[in-house]
Amino acid sequence: MSKWVAIAIAVISFGWGHLFANNLRFSSLTQVEDRILEVELGWENAWHLTTAPSNHDAVWLFLKGKTASGWQTLPVHSARSLSPDLVEVKAATDQMGVMVAPVEGVQGNVSCRVQLELGNGLDGEIEMVDLVGIEMVWVNGGEFELGDGVGNNTFGDGENGNPLLINSEALLPIGSGAEQLSDQGDYAPAGDLPAAWPKGVSGFYCMKYELSQAQYIDFLNHLTVAQQQARTVVSPDAAPGTSALSTGPENRNAIRIQIPGNDAQPAVYGCDRLADQTFDGPDDAQFRACNFLTWDDLTAYLDWAGLSPMTEFEYEKACRGPLDAVPGEFAWGTDAVVDANDVLQDGQDNEMVAERPSAPAGLASHGYTGPQGPLRCGFAADGSSTRLQAGASYFGIMELSGNLWELAVTVNGEGLGFTGGHGDGQLDDTGQANVAGWPSASGAGYRGGAWNSGILPGFRDLAVSDRFYAGLAPEQRRGTAGGRGVRR
Repeated sequence: MSKWVAIAIAVISFGWGHLFANNLRFSSLTQVEDRILEVELGWENAWHLTTAPSNHDAVWLFLKGKTASGWQTLPVHSARSLSPDLVEVKAATDQMGVMVAPVEGVQGNVSCRVQLELGNGLDGEIEMVDLVGIEMVWVNGGEFELGDGVGNNTFGDGENGNPLLINSEALLPIGSGAEQLSDQGDYAPAGDLPAAWPKGVSGFYCMKYELSQAQYIDFLNHLTVAQQQARTVVSPDAAPGTSALSTGPENRNAIRIQIPGNDAQPAVYGCDRLADQTFDGPDDAQFRACNFLTWDDLTAYLDWAGLSPMTEFEYEKACRGPLDAVPGEFAWGTDAVVDANDVLQDGQDNEMVAERPSAPAGLASHGYTGPQGPLRCGFAADGSSTRLQAGASYFGIMELSGNLWELAVTVNGEGLGFTGGHGDGQLDDTGQANVAGWPSASGAGYRGGAWNSGILPGFRDLAVSDRFYAGLAPEQRRGTAGGRGVRR
């Protein structure tokens, strides 16, 4: 492989505030030998804990190369840490990317250097390379309780409806007996859950945040015109400033067409919160969670990124971990919540709210009086916040309750065929994910509530085990719907 014409960096940095930012950053990406790249990266508030929850965060890195025929995923054959006292690096067996994680005991800011060796199978001369990073959290393997005994359509033990202990990835029978998954109520499983259906007992990485508007823009800007057409609501050749994902109320979504596309050239998208034709400025909301996503949008992104959809079981595991289920609990482990209503630094990389919860309440964007759209990914967390103050899950995953609905593989007929495969980095010509075994929208549903979800008696959308909309196929663009992915 010859020297590339250009090397670019496409990193999405989530700020938690100027003084306490996670600030995922790449300071250089260089080609040191044929097929050998080195990158300097760092992020703040990294962790690899030796006490509960005894897990770690990480960064999923993958490469896109531009040739005369368009963008393709560059296979990573192997990788190694050039800062072994700080991070360990593991290349994925499918060569889709690498996971960079702090070594055990590290807690705080990390700055490191990683070497990547590209594999074979490159199609054409590479003109440019983009490096993409997504922050992840490790969800430990092990048993957990499913359901809370009180939620709408909650999962539970077939004998008594109590939380069901999930301690194996083996086939899980449904029925009315003890240690069976209840087959009663709306959205009940269509049949026994096969052994291949991911149940959350095996460990997995989960995106630390919901998919952001900047991440979705980066995705769109690597697609063909035909693919962009499928993944937006308006034609890519629409006028500059046209909203890309909504033809009605924008609900705080700032993604717009910056440069229209045509038959020969894809459109260029950017964030323009004020609709003033000035894109990607310091207050243009790049770091907000991305709403108006359908199931096809989310799975297309996850295919492109080498990730996978999560299942309903994995959603509950990511929220409560190994702790006993609490009736009506939210992702932070209690049944009390403070609504995030008063926005500060609107649209900036340190967007936050004025509200501060006191125990036992956690903080989440929900209800009907706050901002009419999502907040910044990780808006409630800083370098000293507790789990309640950050609204974080047991493992440190953000906004699993509130902000935007999570889209997950459910337990209906088509959903039961899911086997957990990862994306291969490429979409079909029409912009659809094409991974064998991934269900269509009819095999998915909504979990975890959103910015306009009420907390009423018997109606707790934000609750970990509430499945009120688990059977509503996410086919339409909704200002309340987003999502994230996992890597198993």
